[in-house]
Amino acid sequence: MDIDAIDRKIIDQLRIDGRRSFAVIGRNVGLSEPSVRARYRRLSKAGIVQVVGMSDAPKLGEIEVHVAIRVRGVAVAAVAKQLTAIPEIKFIASSVGAYDLVVDMRCDDVVHLSAILNDRIRRVNGVHHVETMTVLEVTKDSYLWAGFREDPVPAGDAIIKRRTKPPQLPKL
Repeated sequence: MDIDAIDRKIIDQLRIDGRRSFAVIGRNVGLSEPSVRARYRRLSKAGIVQVVGMSDAPKLGEIEVHVAIRVRGVAVAAVAKQLTAIPEIKFIASSVGAYDLVVDMRCDDVVHLSAILNDRIRRVNGVHHVETMTVLEVTKDSYLWAGFREDPVPAGDAIIKRRTKPPQLPKL
């Protein structure tokens, strides 16, 4: 699915305020309300955009934990698929570097955290090493696209350059 500059502007408007009306977004991006609504539906149906409420776990008395996982002996995707069944896990991504998977989860307290780590995550076939980082306080939580500008800059001056074609991998 092709995403154009107007789609990106609509996404940026929703990142600023996910409850912003399509009429207000339309005025900000130069489209009518029905056009914005149609583009939003297309982006939403394609899974490109999702508007949700985000809470601050520490302020709610919950524990937010970032978990780094090394996988051995099985496909990373197989481990990730098994982890999706754990409701406390809110985010799973494969990564490059010291760890194969990065997971974000929320727990009620340390007893709950211990149970999820020991009884669920460490028992998944292929989980070799688990490292956790507990969030104490959220200092910044921004979902604005790094290229967002109130006054758009010309494409040639953009901080983030967009690829027009996927890179070609070398032949082995």
